[in-house]
Amino acid sequence: MAGPFSRFLFRRDQADEGTRVPAGTRVGTWDRPLALVDSRATVWPLGQEHGLGHQIEWWIGADDRWYAPAIEAGVRQVRPGPAPVLETRMRVSGGDIVATTWAAQPDGSSGPAVVVELTNEASVPVAVAVAVQASAGGRIRRVAVDGRRLIVDGVPSVVLDRDPGRFSLVDSRGDLWAEVTGGLAVKEVPEPVRCRIGAAAGALIVPLPHRTAMRFAVPTDDLVENPSAVLPPVDRVAAGWEARLEAATAVDLPDGVDVHRALVDTLLADSSAAVVVELARWGFGDEAAHRLGKSWLGSGIERLEATAALWTLARETKHFDGSLVVHQGLSLEEVIRLGGDSPEGRCAAASLVGLFEAIGDPTAAADALLLGGGLFGSGEPALSVAAVGPAAELRSLADRLVRRSSDGLDLLVDVPDAWLGQPVEVHGLFTPVGRLGFAIRWHGTRPAFLWQLEPHLGEGPVVLRVPGLDSAFSSSELAGEALLAAPAGRLPRS
Repeated sequence: MAGPFSRFLFRRDQADEGTRVPAGTRVGTWDRPLALVDSRATVWPLGQEHGLGHQIEWWIGADDRWYAPAIEAGVRQVRPGPAPVLETRMRVSGGDIVATTWAAQPDGSSGPAVVVELTNEASVPVAVAVAVQASAGGRIRRVAVDGRRLIVDGVPSVVLDRDPGRFSLVDSRGDLWAEVTGGLAVKEVPEPVRCRIGAAAGALIVPLPHRTAMRFAVPTDDLVENPSAVLPPVDRVAAGWEARLEAATAVDLPDGVDVHRALVDTLLADSSAAVVVELARWGFGDEAAHRLGKSWLGSGIERLEATAALWTLARETKHFDGSLVVHQGLSLEEVIRLGGDSPEGRCAAASLVGLFEAIGDPTAAADALLLGGGLFGSGEPALSVAAVGPAAELRSLADRLVRRSSDGLDLLVDVPDAWLGQPVEVHGLFTPVGRLGFAIRWHGTRPAFLWQLEPHLGEGPVVLRVPGLDSAFSSSELAGEALLAAPAGRLPRS
């Protein structure tokens, strides 16, 4: 395969390689990721095992030449808000082509789909080719056209919102880019193309007048309806995400950390102990419990640690009523046994004593207490495997905001110079002792500290300190405000 896309397409010498995972942003619905979208707006659908076997691109035929985001210099991408919505602009002759990518659940019984809306902001009409090809390490053995749909290995891969004007299907002997840009696409619906080595590809081509838009969908199901008719617009999807995020911890920090964006990315990440912990910490205990009830990819000890951390942070018995018992027939006792006899496992087991007592199982509570060496877990269990990705970002921020001490919580242990003199607000952060909110306001060089703690049921006295600002301050009150001393040797920015 010659041409400008040879480095992106399937090659025979890659047939036995593993699928390569590109860098990008996951888009999906609230309960699952659907695709990875790279910085050039290429869409990689995520299969049942998050495989990336093929990719969907869009190419633009302007009045001077064909343009492809994968190789053009004038491509810019932004994410306007916390929702998994991407806006990608590509400069062509006469203006910009704007691709807005999101995921949504259509009206009706079809499954969710990724939506790409292309808007022609250029002053001239263009042609749009929606192309499906095998990714590096992936295979496509059969491509067929079914009206507005491109069928890949028997499954709808792309559904357009209008009838294509031209078609191009190739096997390993052809070059899809060369056919499309060379004017070799045909007007009649072609016969299906088969390729034994898995290098089949196809494109549907439609005109797009200036100042107009079109959509295509990358479905997870047998979508037959018009994507523009059954899939909600991007504004409604973004508003839905914002509404769901209202239940999350609210944070306002001087350096503009976007907690909600990191939370969305964590919701769309693969399940892991760190993902469960951060979802629970930042206000999504139900979603954290759901992760424990899904197919678990980590080790037994990681699952036990995640279970213990969810209980320690949220203290909600409802999270354990069904999710762990139903999945693969595992009971809580079996989850503990899967953790083994390691010190980490014993520590996590000790953290679950209170859970067994709360659900009325004193025998299991006694067993967990014995396994834990006779000590109740007093803090959030450590994880055997470090957090990565957005979960690591959230963990790092949590460590900066609050840490468990021997008798309570230390807040703002490490305050950056950029935060001095600037307001800080945290509302609804889940900690091992209860749900916490606090704020910092400044009166000249002195910080005013306001706080409120909703302790877990049965929690004893909790001592709050703010060592990064005033090491002499402490309080065991559940709510209050205090004017702290000026940070020693440090002046807030004027």
